[in-house]
Amino acid sequence: MTMHVDLSGVQNRYRLCFVRDTWAFFTRLTLDRQWGDNWERTPYERYAGAPYAGEPDQILKLAFDGPLLRPETGAHGAAYSVEEINNGRVPWLRTESYLGTKQVFIMAGVTMEKFVASVELAGGTVYVPLGWGDLTHRDGTIAPETPDRSA
Repeated sequence: MTMHVDLSGVQNRYRLCFVRDTWAFFTRLTLDRQWGDNWERTPYERYAGAPYAGEPDQILKLAFDGPLLRPETGAHGAAYSVEEINNGRVPWLRTESYLGTKQVFIMAGVTMEKFVASVELAGGTVYVPLGWGDLTHRDGTIAPETPDRSA
């Protein structure tokens, strides 16, 4: 059984800024204003910390699965910093195609809506915490009584 959560109030307000394992972090700040520990160091997977969440609901964290590769993995994997990835040098997530099928690239700054569609196109699934059904009010503002979702 699956449940669907209406994210229409936040799907275009938050943008992808960091990926760790099967977790995608989204910020409502512009990418040049969002930062985390050692985001300038390479390789990010060794040194970089999760994004700072200095304001309430600044960061939303989603789990995902599927045949998606991070910048350091796969046939074309290499070492990058978060700063390089967020500046568009390489995608945060991608598929590899050996049979000529269409590849999927998920770049930094992509909206939550586009992220979900791209993960599903790659054959994966995105998971959100159960409490997110009450995440937004009708006017698009985030409910203040919701628990911290950045952990």
